[in-house]
Amino acid sequence: MEMKLFDALVKDVEHVSDSGKKIDEKARQLWDSQLRPGATVQLNDSEREWVDAIKTMVRKAESWCETYQSLSQRRRFLRWFYSGLMDFRKLRGLRAEMDGVRDEIFDQLVKKLNLKTDFYKSLERSRSNVRSLQERPIVEQNSFTYNRAVPSTQSIEEKLKELIHGKPDLVRGRKEDMQYNIEFRVKLLLAFLEDLEGITMESETEKAWVKQVEEIIVELQHDMDRIIRKAKRISWLLYLGNWIARRKVKKMYDNYDRMLWFLIIHKDICNFKFIRRDPILKSVHRPPQKQTFSSESQDTITTDDDMGISTLLNNFHNLIQEQANNDKFTQLHKKLDEVYKLLMDAKAVEGIKHSRMAWNDQLKIIILDAEKSLKSSPSSELGENQNKTDSSSKSSKAEIERFNTALRILEIGTRIFRIKLRKERNMVVGMEEDVHEVVSGLITNIENCSTHFIVGMKGLGKTTLARMVYYHTAIQNHFKFTYWVPLPDRVDMDKNVLLKRLGKYVMRETNMEGNKDKEKRKDKKKRKEEEEPITEKDYSFKEVNDFLKDKKFLIVLDNISSDETWETLKAAFPESTNGSRIVITTRCKDVVTSNAENSHKLRLRTKDESWNLFQQMVDLQYSSEPFDEPDPEGVSPVVETQKVKTLARKLVGRCGGLPLSILRLGYLMSGMKKVTSEELSRVLEHMDHNQTPWSEIEDLKEKDLPPHLRQCLSYFGLFPKDSETSARRLVALWVAEGVVEPQSGVEQEPLELLAKKYLEDLISRNLVQAVERKPNGRVKTCGFPSALRELWLRRYPNSSLDQRLPYYFDESDASSSHSHSSSKNLPNLLRSCRNPRSILFFDTREGDKPGEDIGNFLSMGIASGHLLQLQVLDLEHVFRPQLPKNIGKLIHLTYLGLRWTYLEKIPSSIGNLHKLQTLDVRHTCIRELPGSIWKLKKLRHLCMNQIYRSKIKHQPSGNSLQNLHTLRGAFVDKENPLMHGLCKLTNLRKLDLAFQLNLPQQNTLAESLLKLKHLQALKLKSIDEMGRPQDLKATFLSGLENLSNLYLFGKLENPPIGGLPKSLTDLTLSASRLSDDPMPELEKLDNLKCLSLYSGSYTGKSMSCSKEGFPKLHVLNIWMLQELEDWNVAEEAMRNLKQLEIRSCNNLKVPKGLRHLKTLGKLKLKHMPGEFITKIEETKEQIWGDVAISPTIIIDEL
Repeated sequence: MEMKLFDALVKDVEHVSDSGKKIDEKARQLWDSQLRPGATVQLNDSEREWVDAIKTMVRKAESWCETYQSLSQRRRFLRWFYSGLMDFRKLRGLRAEMDGVRDEIFDQLVKKLNLKTDFYKSLERSRSNVRSLQERPIVEQNSFTYNRAVPSTQSIEEKLKELIHGKPDLVRGRKEDMQYNIEFRVKLLLAFLEDLEGITMESETEKAWVKQVEEIIVELQHDMDRIIRKAKRISWLLYLGNWIARRKVKKMYDNYDRMLWFLIIHKDICNFKFIRRDPILKSVHRPPQKQTFSSESQDTITTDDDMGISTLLNNFHNLIQEQANNDKFTQLHKKLDEVYKLLMDAKAVEGIKHSRMAWNDQLKIIILDAEKSLKSSPSSELGENQNKTDSSSKSSKAEIERFNTALRILEIGTRIFRIKLRKERNMVVGMEEDVHEVVSGLITNIENCSTHFIVGMKGLGKTTLARMVYYHTAIQNHFKFTYWVPLPDRVDMDKNVLLKRLGKYVMRETNMEGNKDKEKRKDKKKRKEEEEPITEKDYSFKEVNDFLKDKKFLIVLDNISSDETWETLKAAFPESTNGSRIVITTRCKDVVTSNAENSHKLRLRTKDESWNLFQQMVDLQYSSEPFDEPDPEGVSPVVETQKVKTLARKLVGRCGGLPLSILRLGYLMSGMKKVTSEELSRVLEHMDHNQTPWSEIEDLKEKDLPPHLRQCLSYFGLFPKDSETSARRLVALWVAEGVVEPQSGVEQEPLELLAKKYLEDLISRNLVQAVERKPNGRVKTCGFPSALRELWLRRYPNSSLDQRLPYYFDESDASSSHSHSSSKNLPNLLRSCRNPRSILFFDTREGDKPGEDIGNFLSMGIASGHLLQLQVLDLEHVFRPQLPKNIGKLIHLTYLGLRWTYLEKIPSSIGNLHKLQTLDVRHTCIRELPGSIWKLKKLRHLCMNQIYRSKIKHQPSGNSLQNLHTLRGAFVDKENPLMHGLCKLTNLRKLDLAFQLNLPQQNTLAESLLKLKHLQALKLKSIDEMGRPQDLKATFLSGLENLSNLYLFGKLENPPIGGLPKSLTDLTLSASRLSDDPMPELEKLDNLKCLSLYSGSYTGKSMSCSKEGFPKLHVLNIWMLQELEDWNVAEEAMRNLKQLEIRSCNNLKVPKGLRHLKTLGKLKLKHMPGEFITKIEETKEQIWGDVAISPTIIIDEL
């Protein structure tokens, strides 16, 4: 037994070492420069010496065991009688040597105990690093899910009782020892095995320890059966028979006492951990002390069981006080109390329900037995002058020693019988929806064999996604036969090579045909998936076709490199009608030209997804293990950790959302023992941009990228490298600069809408990264990946600089020789480009200097005439630029961007900018816009600052902004002229309006709004002078027939929501104070796709969604409904819901009918009570057990 446990350790060390070598090899393929070593933790000299000693000892023991078994076998046969007599001496010698090995084993355990470092912790860290860096995690290659194969606790108890109580003569003098040293330990081990049920074990040490526990318990039961049976057979021998049986019992007791003790002490000293990883749950952030895995893991909850133990302890203490001279029992009570506190502390540990129950039961038994011992022991026996030879005194001493030993086992048990909860480390961050979508498309009831494509550039995760789909439970259950065929990255492969490869990976399953044990087949495929098949037989396409003809199969063809390759392979697949599917991963878009409806395009990861993926590979330790001491140079730990975080995020940002680039960065940094800001700065300075994946994007070629998209992409070159650009700003600039133009021969649509489509097109082609998305899925910020930016600017160095001047204060942001990087260069800016059409300033310095410099520059440029042709002036994020009074001379200006400038006023001469189409003063300190604004006849977009309740001065008679399409951030009260001027803005499409009006005044406002027949998006906020919600009139809204997007903030009058427009697709209610369930009315909005119920929108306790309600709803957000307790979802309600977020609903129970949401792909729980989260975790299998694809659950407890 001991040798098997140590042998498992040696295998773990060798496996991790071998994995490390494979990772180094992979790293050399991914990384062009030097790679920092250290993916696996290196053993120090003492650890290496210990492992080598263990290895030698194991090999010796194996040799001795083989010899011993061989000699023992020979003695069993009469024909070897003579040899057996000769070997007897050898056997005895070997037994003596094996006894010596046991001493050596304990010597090694002591050495392990004296090692300064936690060897197994280092091994687990290495395994975690390997797991995060391997393309296919260890769990898929070298693990198994544990299912108990031992008798129940009750069965063992019955055997022990039969032996102890049914045959008392056999256990004479050992009854208590049998109970405490055998039964007690077995119960603890069996309880822990129950807790381990369903856990995936990854290391050989884990597997070997559990296997030894099971084998010992099974052998114990068999030995007890044999002793009991033999005792019955030889009972006629009376005294001799009992003597023989007692010797058997003593030998059995000594043997199992030693083995059970070794199992426990081995785990304690070696300190290896069992880890539970939940592949369904994705935890965004869960503090360890709040993580739960079962209802029993809620901390500090006192149960009846706890009260019972507490009462027993008090009674025992009182009994001790009644007797004198009871020091030993007083010490025993102190130890009992200490162990009880340990058990109470362990209540917060997740996933050990059965162990905790066993601990409590055993502690109760010890207390009750100690109480009996105290009562039966006269106080005089425990005094200082007690007779040492008194038998009762010896008995009392033996009992106390037995109790202390049992308490020590309990104490050790609370430490070692635990399960560590780990967030799953894998490469599918940001791909949860992709997995859901692809799997959903494969398990439909369509009978014809269909082909599905996963498309994307190199390094985007096509193979990873295909693998997740391939091993998905729903896929394994749906398809009896599944095949994985990896193809090399070559486009010139001839037909014979393709045929041989396909035949080897598909036809090797012939010997498994008819095997219905999916788990066995799955395990075999996992071991062979990326190995070259052993068979060398060649097959024809017809043989493959015939082999697959009658099977319902799924085949993954990983890495089809060309359309010709796919056309060649098609002949091998039958046109069956049994629901078979073919999945192809490819970078080549020509492969999917005729099958676009079944293609799934992968995207670049967002900023948060990239960061989460990076953190899986690199433990920055800045949040969980802060630096203990200040830096030698005096840098505080807080400052240092913030620097680490900032620099690491910048590094990840440079990867552009490409998983392969993030993986390369992970390889580079995974070996750093301690990540410091100095080290990260060095990496940031020398980090190269691997342009290989980007250069292979087909859309970079001129023939593949349409001219209008090439223009849009070139515009990104104006922005600083590694920058994030808001989609709103980019779209507005594209339109203002004429980058987006009306399409001839096509029905006219707003240029802004066309620009948004262009942006989404670039994102879908992986040329632009969607850095951040809004809750409804729309792009919030985007960026030009650094490596792609450099590649593009090298190919087209001046494509973005046609009469456009970008100004960067930071020299490192400059993208070309036409850019300027110092305020001293501002006067030279106009010399480099006379009469520029646009100027974009990127200067985020604080203080007055940037505003003064830019003000002087603009004033001189206008006065000299160099800026009079200017059409676009973007000063976003420049701190308080001083706009010159003569800005009104820029008569060609169409775009003036002042967002986030914190300006306090703008010149009245702005009214002379008759061509101005966009004026953005959001996030400024401007309280009042000049009345000259009303003269801007061509103004289409006006964004004001709602925080400061921005107003426009008196409206001159006859003037109105009739071309205005967008008005955001406006404020209206009874004195504001805008209240009466709104009705004249007849072309408004989007209106964001806050007001402080009573209901009669709101009637007047409603009359004006009803005249805005083109209105598509409307946001209304009814507030008081402090910004708090007030009554809001909304009954008029039914008259706005083109309205699709509606946001209402304020208390709705009765009837509240019965008259909402049927055209709505997006609805948000906040502070509405609805007392009646809104769902019966809202679910009648047949076109609604996104519904958000925010804080205070509903004050009732229950909510119900009925059958066939919300037929098109995709997104549902329920936030901060504090009174809500019950939410019922009927069958076939919200039958197209894809995303559900529940946030801060503290009284809500787990909604009834969640199982009816068959299409739900993502369930996000944020700031929800622990009881709610625990219930979801415990019942997720019950809730979605009959759903083919269960949703991804995201838990955020920050």
